[in-house]
Amino acid sequence: MTTTDLVQYLANVIHVVRADRELSAAEVAALGAVAADVSATKKESKDAERLAGEPEFHVRPTERYSDQIRNLEDMYFVALSDGALGEAEKSSIAAFAAQLSLAEDQIDRIASYAQMRATPQAATIACSKCGAQCPTSAKFCPQCASPVQAQTQVPSTRLEFDHPKSGAAIEFAESTVATFDSVLQAAKASPSYQEIERNKKRWFLAAWPSGKIADTLQLVANLKGVRNRKVYVDGAERPWDEVFGFLWCSNQREAAYRPVEYCFGADEKRPNLWGCKQLGMDWVQWADWFTYGKWLGQDTFQFDKDRVAHEVETHFHKLRFCPHIRHDLVQVVLALLPDRVRVSEREGWKYRENYQQPPNSIKVVQKTSEGGSTFTHEFFADGVVPTGFEVAKTILRRALSQCGITDVDVRTILP
Repeated sequence: MTTTDLVQYLANVIHVVRADRELSAAEVAALGAVAADVSATKKESKDAERLAGEPEFHVRPTERYSDQIRNLEDMYFVALSDGALGEAEKSSIAAFAAQLSLAEDQIDRIASYAQMRATPQAATIACSKCGAQCPTSAKFCPQCASPVQAQTQVPSTRLEFDHPKSGAAIEFAESTVATFDSVLQAAKASPSYQEIERNKKRWFLAAWPSGKIADTLQLVANLKGVRNRKVYVDGAERPWDEVFGFLWCSNQREAAYRPVEYCFGADEKRPNLWGCKQLGMDWVQWADWFTYGKWLGQDTFQFDKDRVAHEVETHFHKLRFCPHIRHDLVQVVLALLPDRVRVSEREGWKYRENYQQPPNSIKVVQKTSEGGSTFTHEFFADGVVPTGFEVAKTILRRALSQCGITDVDVRTILP
């Protein structure tokens, strides 16, 4: 066989034996025997492993027909070496056999011969030192006298993870970082934990049910220096920074003197009603969201609540996995915001002044008298601003009551 055919030949066998997503000690030994039979070099064996692991790989016959038949027999031999032929292995072998146009009785004879070859293989194990096949009952290798009894206890090695279809899952490879012991400890404490071997390296998967993203944070923090890591949400891989983009803010929250008040912006004197300071939609006079709407007259402003909701949802999408977000509160606050307000100090609103003319603004002329003199103040108003926090307090109190939230004190958030 050419090198290309030899690599394809071995990749076909490897693909079949990995079909059930586990690799037993007997199958490893049988793979070694097949590689030795075809005189494969270490490089060719590694190239075959890499080829078989490609997502789009399919078993494909080599050039010579005699090698195709031999390849089919070796597939059966390795798959049967652990004493059982799994459904996934059987299906993969059948797909290959169909390409050879063999009669059913021919396939049965090939499988029968492979079964006879595999029977002694299932009762032996390869010596980890010299590679010789040793009976499972042997205490020492007959070739090099190394102890082999402990080797017979090697369990099957999983090759792929069973990613959960819901909730969050974090996958990572073994690493030399100083925090790896803590990483592994946190992963093993998760509700679902798996280990596999991939490309001669150990990989780990920790999973949590839906709504438990907060429980991942200890593991995530320790994974900071680990390069090979992935996160899955509801069975689909997501960008790491998209899922855990909230983490730096969450860390600041944990360090805050009053964590709940931190989310409402009380520590920076920039309070918000949503319970998330990252929205940038604070209850302050310079907030742009007080311009979202239109004037219905010279003193009545109608809020564009659809636009307000859009801005809130757009910002929250980047932070949607944050465990501290109170989604019910956000929706209730949106509903409680006034549809329209009247510019009046008594009602808690005044004009947002601008000395240039923004779109959708109105011109305001105010006259005041002082000391017998009259002064005229002209400006453009493109929205409104609150004169204080009374309106905000009313909205937040009602929202907290409707949501049944008892750990938030309005008095500590809104002065």
